[in-house]
Amino acid sequence: MANDALPLPILVTGGTGFAGRHLLQTLLDAGYTNLHTTHFGSQSLPEVCQSEYVSVHKVNLTVPTEVNELIKRVSPSQIYHLASFAAVGKSFEQAEHIINNNVMLQLHLLNAVKEFAAAAKILIIGSAEEYGRVPKELQGRKIDESFPFNPINPYAVTKVTQDLLAQAFYFSYKLQILRVRPFNHIGEGQTIDFVIPAFASQIVAVEQGKQPAIQVGNLSSVRDFTDVRDMVRAYVTVMEKGTVGDVYNIGSGKGWKIQEVLDMLLAHSSQKITVEVDQSRLRPSDVEYFVADATKIQELGWSPQVPLTETLEMILNEWRKKI
Repeated sequence: MANDALPLPILVTGGTGFAGRHLLQTLLDAGYTNLHTTHFGSQSLPEVCQSEYVSVHKVNLTVPTEVNELIKRVSPSQIYHLASFAAVGKSFEQAEHIINNNVMLQLHLLNAVKEFAAAAKILIIGSAEEYGRVPKELQGRKIDESFPFNPINPYAVTKVTQDLLAQAFYFSYKLQILRVRPFNHIGEGQTIDFVIPAFASQIVAVEQGKQPAIQVGNLSSVRDFTDVRDMVRAYVTVMEKGTVGDVYNIGSGKGWKIQEVLDMLLAHSSQKITVEVDQSRLRPSDVEYFVADATKIQELGWSPQVPLTETLEMILNEWRKKI
């Protein structure tokens, strides 16, 4: 917990995004009073940014001079690096933008920390997408941190690059870097670029008579879903208790078929809803079984607390207010 007499400056890049806003709220709830976040673009700020304890810095993280000024101005003791372009399904169509954005902004951040805040602890947010297509001999097993990288889309390639870039700065410059590879996380504020809010938004549209059926892609894949509030608690746990230089998978350790999750969402609707497969929603390459072995982070004292059914109902209710 923060010390109010000497509040540590904490920087959350991308704190106005989906996971970032939940992380800021978690830090506020824990008593931290000197929080900073970056914002770029014209979208409205989330409510958490109205707190007197959160300073918002409008910064283009792909511009190194702006990143240098940010790090000098904030002088952070901790940095949660969440800023990235995260739409997996669109990553082939937007590959150049994703690669330039995700890789270069992290490079600029690490260079700035090396020069102006070398003692800061930095949490680099990777992705389970780094593991990609699991080798045949390992298929059906939970994925631990020793599994090989085998990315199958441009987004995943950028996360592997970010992961290895962070490791290189740790080894070469002794920066206080920790890394995590989160599996699927869901909750309020996530866009329809992701499977669960895509389902939820369509269910609500059918309920309100705005479309006749919901369109889906591959329903046979197995995924590991964690509530975003549990996920950001895991980030804080790794920052506070993790071993510098190490990497941690984050997930519930339980696999759900996408069909099962869709059925759970449909069960919360009073209407009988028709489901149709839309070929355009099928990815060029997909992974059938993606479940975390989260033993390492569990050994730090973290475990998920929010049941999946509760998260799904919350997401549906959020969309009922939006549409």
